[in-house]
Amino acid sequence: MTSSMEEDDSISAESLSLDTLSSIRSLIINADTSDSVISSVFDFLTGLLSRGDSAILHHVLKLLSDLAFRRKELAPQIFDSILSNLLRLQNTAAEVNHGHTAVESLAVLASLSERNPSIVTALSKINGEVFASICLGAPISSRLWLLRNAERFNVPSSVLFTLFLGFTKDPYPYIRKVALDGLINICNAGDFNHAHAVEGCYTRAVELLSDAEDSVRSSAVRAVSVWGKVMISSKEEELSRRKCTDAVFLQLCSVVRDMSVDVRVEVFKAFGIIGTASESIILQTLSKKVLGAGKGKKPQNHLSNGSADVSAAAGVFIHGFEDEFYEVREAAVNSFHSLSVNSIKFPDEAVYLLMDMLYDDYMVVRLKALEALHHIADLGNLKIQETYMPAFLDAIVDTSENIRVEARNILKLAKLPDVKLVNNCVDGVLKSLEMYPQDEPDILSALFHFGQNHPNFLVSMVKRFSEKLGTASGNKPEFNCRQLSASLMLIISAPLSNKQSITSIPPLAFSYSLAMLGKFSSGLHDMVDQYMLLAYLTHCAILSSSSGTEFNKGDIFFQAYRDSNADLAGNPVLLPGKDIPAESKYMASKAELEIGNQALKFLNHILLKIKAAWLLSQSGCSKEALRALRACKQELATLTADSSISNGTLEFICQYVHVIELLAQVWPHFEYARHISTCRSVELELLMKEIEIKLMEIRCRFTGLSTEESLVIELVIFGCLLRLYKFEICCRLNCMEKLSSTISQLELHHEQQCTKPSEFLTETKKSLKEIGSSDDINSCRLLHLIKIFNCFSPEQFMLSGNLQCVSAELEIPGNGPYSPISFVPGLPVAIPCEIMLLNVPRDTCLWLRISRSETCQFVYLDPNLYNGDGRKKRFMFTAVTYMTPRAVVFTLRVSIGIECLFEDISYRKQRHGPKHPVAYLCKEREVHLSLVSRT
Repeated sequence: MTSSMEEDDSISAESLSLDTLSSIRSLIINADTSDSVISSVFDFLTGLLSRGDSAILHHVLKLLSDLAFRRKELAPQIFDSILSNLLRLQNTAAEVNHGHTAVESLAVLASLSERNPSIVTALSKINGEVFASICLGAPISSRLWLLRNAERFNVPSSVLFTLFLGFTKDPYPYIRKVALDGLINICNAGDFNHAHAVEGCYTRAVELLSDAEDSVRSSAVRAVSVWGKVMISSKEEELSRRKCTDAVFLQLCSVVRDMSVDVRVEVFKAFGIIGTASESIILQTLSKKVLGAGKGKKPQNHLSNGSADVSAAAGVFIHGFEDEFYEVREAAVNSFHSLSVNSIKFPDEAVYLLMDMLYDDYMVVRLKALEALHHIADLGNLKIQETYMPAFLDAIVDTSENIRVEARNILKLAKLPDVKLVNNCVDGVLKSLEMYPQDEPDILSALFHFGQNHPNFLVSMVKRFSEKLGTASGNKPEFNCRQLSASLMLIISAPLSNKQSITSIPPLAFSYSLAMLGKFSSGLHDMVDQYMLLAYLTHCAILSSSSGTEFNKGDIFFQAYRDSNADLAGNPVLLPGKDIPAESKYMASKAELEIGNQALKFLNHILLKIKAAWLLSQSGCSKEALRALRACKQELATLTADSSISNGTLEFICQYVHVIELLAQVWPHFEYARHISTCRSVELELLMKEIEIKLMEIRCRFTGLSTEESLVIELVIFGCLLRLYKFEICCRLNCMEKLSSTISQLELHHEQQCTKPSEFLTETKKSLKEIGSSDDINSCRLLHLIKIFNCFSPEQFMLSGNLQCVSAELEIPGNGPYSPISFVPGLPVAIPCEIMLLNVPRDTCLWLRISRSETCQFVYLDPNLYNGDGRKKRFMFTAVTYMTPRAVVFTLRVSIGIECLFEDISYRKQRHGPKHPVAYLCKEREVHLSLVSRT
């Protein structure tokens, strides 16, 4: 076969039999064919391109395409050969057969360029003139392919526009349709600003609205809407733009009763594209009777050709909703979205038509109608009247899950005018709950929003369900019934919206709601977490059973709920440091808000959970509060520091959670009588001592404190009040001194920060003046102060961006159980210490504590050892100790502490060592010592 190709290339169409072509293709697709044979095949096939025989060229082009696919290195050469032959054919006398060959060549070239990006630029040699000449000389089938694939070639849009516009008058309907589709694509591809060309294209599309072929009219409707919108936007004056919009809209109305289903569908889709018209015209589409304002009125635009007036819009949507084909009804309902946005009266007038569509036999139509109603409700224009209620309630209990979900979404936004409709709607929802128990979480969520939107009917709701609540309390099998949970969700929702008083709801409702916490939290998971909901319900249960004097609109829980919603929407928690200029603060805050750092939202959510846990402990739910705080600690353990959150910030929050956890353990001791057992008194003393140590460590170990410092100092004051209330008279003198000193420190902090003292500080100062002598303390007044204290306030507690944690590391190099330090009893011994300090300020007193059994020794660390500009400082220090007993071996413990200078009351009487309490920066290290062996 190869030798015959080399010897004689004078081959006619007759000599190229199917067997010969098959043999050539076998050589091409066979991976084992040598490169020399493939080269001969390539030369042979490219030589046949110039024969001009269309029968041969058809097969040759196919084989060359296969060869380029199998041998990609030959693709550029094959592309150049076919392109050269194509250009040569275009310069010869035009023949019909050449038209077929040219189109096939274009198809191969397009395919090659798409598979080989390196030769895409070579396709630009097929300019607009070449493409137009091929298109005009091609037969019908080939011309159809060219028009459909015109975007695959780099043909200028002006050439394509001329071709498409010209072929809209082609005698063949399929050509006219494809030409119209091409014009639509050109319009969608970019900004076409040629005013006369736009009007000409629109006019031609209007003419084709009366074409005999259904597919052509369908494409013409799309062209009218697309080019009509371009024409509308090209008008500079508002009046001209409005008149043009009416003309295009009415032009579409004129073909809304077309015999073709596809055309009618496209017309209603086109209404959505146009999106608007004059109010009188849009309202006319909802009435078959021609309205008085529109009689004899024609759009003043020459493009309408006098064929459409306002009467053309009469009952357009009624015809669409009554159409026998569901596709038309679906398109008619779908176009309501854009029209309802740009009209004031249209949504109100259209609601009754949409409600009728809820009875449609097809689920897709009912769903589209509900989506349109939801859209209107979202705009605040949905008014559900009594006549509409049956259709809406049927949607609530529809067999389709999608229908029920969309109906409940409308229920969340609905606002009913009277109590009768409210009751009917609630009955329908309860019926749906019985029929579809799997929808319970979403139904509870819908009822929660529904109750918040109708707080004025809360009294009637409570009265209606009070009998059910009473029945449930005496009949345990009904306690967990679904209807009861739905009723409870409805009546407890209004107070959370801060629109109704808690005291208007019976305490029994909140008691039952606490028992159904799991159901409620699953329904409200997207708005509030379980711990916050539990805090809310317990808080409400306490207040509703009280006289109501403790409740007011500024209640701390509701403030936390509103802040949690705002914070979860993306408000940043971290603020820039106080030393940053105001403009920089604004830019930093804005940047954080734009980034939407998820870690900041996470931290804010943790802080809100801490407050909810404290409210739980105050309400008597100590176990739940401790469980919530432990969960917060576990969540914090999963968070790592990033550019927005420093290690100091994370460490501060962890320490803060621990303090609140200790306070939650302390709080139950204040729920009982003042005189408690010795065992519980010891436990309370240990907890209080741990709280004091932790607070002291926080104040010493963190730098850059701003709003956090005032909160920590208030916690110290809070601890002093607890001690004054619970402990004996002998402790009160020191406690009162510490309380007065801490209050002075907090007042000085507020003066320096130019901040307003909290209500808790003001009340504490006032109470101290009233108490007077420390021997005669008013316990009731102290208990009142303790109960009004708010351990966490989102308004007060905002994390500073420059918060840093002071820490230290201590190593005893070369020391261990098997390599001890040698000593002689009674003589001093030197302990080498390798110390690393992190974020330690210059004005700090550091002490090395060396202890053994019950005795300890403090060694002062000279600031000259660690003063410097870096955050991290490393140095060696040799500590000398005199604690060398008469023993063979013994162990010392060494640690580094920071002296708490803010503690004004001295607690040490000895001459050497710190005069204030010490907070430790690292874990104790063991130092192993061994008696010097005698030789």
